[in-house]
Amino acid sequence: MNTLSVTRRAAALAFAVALSACSSTPPEDRPSTQEAPGTQSRPILSADEAQNFVPARYFSSMNKDEAPWAPSSIRVPQQPDYVVGAAGGEGVTHTSIQAAVDAAIAKHSSARQYIAIQPGEYPGTVYIPASSGSVTLYGTTDNAADVKITQPLDSELDVTTWRHTVNPAGKYMPGKPAWYMFDSCQNRRAATVGVMCSAVVWSQNTGLQMQNLTIANTLGDSVDAGNHQAVALRTDGDKVQLNNVHLLGRQNTFFVTNSDVQNRMLPNRQTRTQVTNSYIEGDVDVVAGRGAVVFDKTEFHLVNSRTKEGYVFAPATLPNMFYGFLAINSRFTAAGENTAQLGRAWDLEAAENGYTAGQTSNGQVVIRDSAINEGFNTAKPWGDAAGSKRPFAGNISEKRDLNDAAANRLWEYNNRGVGSPVVSE
Repeated sequence: MNTLSVTRRAAALAFAVALSACSSTPPEDRPSTQEAPGTQSRPILSADEAQNFVPARYFSSMNKDEAPWAPSSIRVPQQPDYVVGAAGGEGVTHTSIQAAVDAAIAKHSSARQYIAIQPGEYPGTVYIPASSGSVTLYGTTDNAADVKITQPLDSELDVTTWRHTVNPAGKYMPGKPAWYMFDSCQNRRAATVGVMCSAVVWSQNTGLQMQNLTIANTLGDSVDAGNHQAVALRTDGDKVQLNNVHLLGRQNTFFVTNSDVQNRMLPNRQTRTQVTNSYIEGDVDVVAGRGAVVFDKTEFHLVNSRTKEGYVFAPATLPNMFYGFLAINSRFTAAGENTAQLGRAWDLEAAENGYTAGQTSNGQVVIRDSAINEGFNTAKPWGDAAGSKRPFAGNISEKRDLNDAAANRLWEYNNRGVGSPVVSE
């Protein structure tokens, strides 16, 4: 397996930097031609239906007596609590991000802890554990490419190889805050470490904020056609915010789960995330997992050196949850022409032909008010489900239930661009 070439990575980062300068709705390549109800392979919401799919709904609480989460812009202090940079640098308190995270968590403060990261490349994983307080990590410049957290990791690594790769110098040790995270992975009994332990940055911190930085899983293309999940960022916490963050990888670049401290996905835990002004790149199931995530002014880019089809989204939304992933005012680009796919459901609990309506996860996605380029399949932009392989089933009935468990919950509204038309069947 080859790591990303310097040339390719530099090009991707330059592209992402240009994107992050945009702060308005993407320009219209052409007016939207999408009209409800769409087709069975490309269902479209009506204007009335689309009113159900706005950020406040995705940020609503499972507790009916609690107001929706209303995130405000990330603000950083004039004087951070910790500064990461080269030894001897001005104000530097730690030379590694993990050491600064450990210090922030070990403080046991309920107040938010701010970690400023000076420009540079920081090889190695970063684990941010659950704690009584929240953590903000941010690059000290507005250019996300100036701070790069990098590591090649593959879900197909055996546990021993993974252990030596992730922890060569003992930065995760008993007594340190993130030890329990590392330990949950090194004690796996499976033949491989799996997608749950393949992240460069893994956070269980509720209230986590990240701004002005890049996270890259530099695994690159695999030597075979098998599954090689290579997560850049995994988050398990609630009320997570990313702004001007670039995530680069291949399969499962951004992985959102509702896992507990035992590293188990749960049937009843809520996690909410806001992503703004960011760039996410990969080739298969680029954004995957379980949680409510709103992407605003974000670029999704599919590379296809390993596969032509590709998928942007792979939600494993619980059947009793109405909201999974929402992309608004964003851009979808893919190389090639009329082949890439916007996504597919991830029937997490089900083997082939094992989907059970109302019990198995039924992924939920809405893409609205966004631009889609010519790389995407205009007639059939949604693929069959991962896991169960159930065929995509859109819902275009006259009085449709948007949460019908017998149909997919993958929708569009008011999108434009060459890849957005609805083609009659």
